Amino acid sequence: MRFNRRRSIVGIDFGTYAIKAVEIESREDGIYLKRMGFMPYSEKMIEDGEFLNVPLLTESINSLWKDNKFESKEVAISWKSENEFTRVLTLPLLPDKELYEAVRLEISSRYDVDTNLVAFDYAILDKNESSQEMKVLVAGIPKETASTIYNIFRELNLKLKILEPEFICQINLLKPTEDSFILLNIGAKITTLYMGKGDLINVIRTLRFGGDNATEVISSALNISFEEAERWKKERFEQEVGYSKIMVSDALLNNFLILLREVNRSIDYFYQLTYTYPNRLILDGGGSLVVGLREYINRELGLPVELLRLSGIIRNSEDLPEPNLYSIAVGAALSGVGYKCPYQFFDGLEFGRISV
Repeated sequence: MRFNRRRSIVGIDFGTYAIKAVEIESREDGIYLKRMGFMPYSEKMIEDGEFLNVPLLTESINSLWKDNKFESKEVAISWKSENEFTRVLTLPLLPDKELYEAVRLEISSRYDVDTNLVAFDYAILDKNESSQEMKVLVAGIPKETASTIYNIFRELNLKLKILEPEFICQINLLKPTEDSFILLNIGAKITTLYMGKGDLINVIRTLRFGGDNATEVISSALNISFEEAERWKKERFEQEVGYSKIMVSDALLNNFLILLREVNRSIDYFYQLTYTYPNRLILDGGGSLVVGLREYINRELGLPVELLRLSGIIRNSEDLPEPNLYSIAVGAALSGVGYKCPYQFFDGLEFGRISV
């Protein structure tokens, strides 16, 4: 007798202003969305990867579960890069039982990281028998932070299965093709830029630029509060006519020039690595929904611009409203059900931050 094997898990993205959660189910014929939820913070909750109010965060997660009727008790969390350690290491070929200690020694000897204070994990990217070397992707966060997260979910009788770097959650959602690409995830505070060719990620950059920059520009141009400017950006901009819209449009264009400057620098660097230019640009994240942004980037870079689609990964992706807001939570959940990230990483990949 054959039984249907189904496994569900809830992926969580701790955003700047809210928790976003998605429950997916892995079935024999694919991966399906079950339900999603969104819980705004009542006060500032996370800063630079640190939790500011653990009791209130615990209460918010509990409310999120009850309000959205999540069924799974298993959780996969996307972790942002603010206080994350990530490297690609080259090590001699080693048996599995010796690899953990080798990774720990490599980190402590080559980088300014106290491995006694860092909870880290690793994945083998490639083994080369001829050179007797292996490439290992290592990621870690402070043990104190990892312990806090674990204890929050244990208190709620939920089981933390995966704590995944956000860059893995992001590229889980993109199926490799033969062409080269740029992917921009524009969040509230930062934009993460990915560039790759085929199934290889060559560039990852974190830019100090986000959707809040656009809100601040509108606030300044119209002399209104940040909250009013946020509503103007989301609700009124498209319908607005007259001088106010012209003022805001001009100010936004100047603002996005800062982002494009860094994108162009990354394109130049990508060309030095691959001798190719990107064929398309993909937008993701809540900041990608700013009215007119796609057209502006298309005009300035001369590239086809599209929003990230989840239809190649999630069978009923059309049931997910505003997928660009929930995408990272979906990517975390995919890792939780054992989905294998379809990309490899360039040996010299730098996980850097650029202030713009």
